Amino acid sequence: AALRRERAEPLFRAIERFVPDIRDRVEVELIGSPLTHERFLRRHRGSYGPELRAGERDFPGAKTPVPKLLVCGDSSWPGIGVPAVAGSGIAAAHAVVGFGEQRQLLQKMREQGLL
Repeated sequence: AALRRERAEPLFRAIERFVPDIRDRVEVELIGSPLTHERFLRRHRGSYGPELRAGERDFPGAKTPVPKLLVCGDSSWPGIGVPAVAGSGIAAAHAVVGFGEQRQLLQKMREQGLL
């Protein structure tokens, strides 16, 4: 548990830049590990991302066959890792509000010192 707490600390510090009282807001905290992924997300050996062989398939995009259902995360484009997962969230947001509106929101956040 101590190692997981140590590994989670930089994430909390990063979030605190935008939400200074994040620790006070947390109601339930479960710091995970690959074993947590395996148990709760049913990921083989705690793996991240989909099982795609390099060069055979691309990651799926945000849109799904279900109307108004979008996806983001490590199993959608652009793929695995925190920056890529954030990018998949941006892609899903673009599908909802479009680039222009999202750009305006980001500009407002910069003006408020949030970015």
